Amino acid sequence: MEQAEKRIKDSKQNVKKKENLTAFSAFAGGALGWTANTSLNILTDTDMTSFYVVSISLGVIIGLLWDIANKMSKE
Repeated sequence: MEQAEKRIKDSKQNVKKKENLTAFSAFAGGALGWTANTSLNILTDTDMTSFYVVSISLGVIIGLLWDIANKMSKE
């Protein structure tokens, strides 16, 4: 009985970890998009502040796609 309870507890923790990784992937993608835009802004000496939303959005999308691909490859 204790082993079954332990397996259920472990599986709940694994699901929670996977959900946290999805949020982390989205956040990391957004941070990477912001960093890329800031780097291009500095390197090219142009005003790219109007592209921050686009860069962050694309970064979040890439982070989520990365997470989806990672989960599909593990299954």
